[in-house]
Amino acid sequence: MNSARVSFFIFLLIGFSVLWSEEAMSQDVQDNLIGEVTLDQIIENSRIFKVYVDRYEPDPRDIEYLSSLNGDYSIVVFFGSWCRESTKYTPGLVKTLNLVNNDQIEVTYVGVDEQKKFPNEFLKLFDIKYIPTVVVLKDGNEYGRIVERPQLPIETELVQILKRLQEN
Repeated sequence: MNSARVSFFIFLLIGFSVLWSEEAMSQDVQDNLIGEVTLDQIIENSRIFKVYVDRYEPDPRDIEYLSSLNGDYSIVVFFGSWCRESTKYTPGLVKTLNLVNNDQIEVTYVGVDEQKKFPNEFLKLFDIKYIPTVVVLKDGNEYGRIVERPQLPIETELVQILKRLQEN
């Protein structure tokens, strides 16, 4: 092969690989979700998020505990559709709460921009500095949070927060 053909071949390979990687990235995360969003919007926005939700296997003991939980609780999940940790850890919480199906646990998802400045009213109200952050509330008061990377499975950390709350 002469050098002109080799150069042309390399040019084509590079061009196709750039186009393919941009296409793959645009199909994985379509838009940065900002503000209060639904779980359906999160899943529609990122194929990989749904894959992680489907694959996650939460601890059955935590599912049992959360299913039998009495009292009204609120969980606010601050995540970034652009954020690797959000994509890695939030699906486990989503799968857990879907399996629990406890009407006494209300979940709100809030998408945050990459600079962590929007939606400002939520970020200031909850003093959010890191993403993802899961805030556990009862009667409007915060009783715990899971910040960025959980040390244990995310559902286990949630159960620990709720058990501490019930002991008080």
